[in-house]
Amino acid sequence: MNLNKKQISEALEWWGKLIDARMLPDWDALPEFELYMDQVVSFIEKNLKAYSIEKLITSSMINNYVKNRIIPPPVKKKYNKKHLAYLIMICFFKQTLSIATIQKIAPYDMSDEQVKTLYNSFVKNQNTAFRYVTQQIRNVADPIIESAQPEPERTSDFSMQVSISANIFKHITEKLASLMNEE
Repeated sequence: MNLNKKQISEALEWWGKLIDARMLPDWDALPEFELYMDQVVSFIEKNLKAYSIEKLITSSMINNYVKNRIIPPPVKKKYNKKHLAYLIMICFFKQTLSIATIQKIAPYDMSDEQVKTLYNSFVKNQNTAFRYVTQQIRNVADPIIESAQPEPERTSDFSMQVSISANIFKHITEKLASLMNEE
């Protein structure tokens, strides 16, 4: 798969606009009122659609998360801020992490205050990480975009570096999560 310099530039521009335009809601911006399942699915899809996350969320997924003690059960079939926070984090984390690792990062039995603290930290760190990763990708892409060398070799280097970086980040996260439970 070879990208040309124009495609790389366009992808980076799209990514930058995405970051500027769509930050996750913090705890205080989550709905104060409780939601039914279909409202939860709509809320999650609306807030995460811009991130191109595969298989965002379905009612069946939510039911399985409850059944498998990944999130707490709803109260009278209604979901609150705590549930939304868990689900948003899970939607992001499951793109690269196993459910077992996610459970170490966000155990289902945390108090409301603990979930609020974790979720607000997640939102803050997600914003910081997007900016950091975008800058690192630009550091890799700029020499390729500005190079006079033939494109196929340089642009495949770009794809490989981004992929390898993602893999390294995944493994580091898994190691950190495993250390969390050793305390």
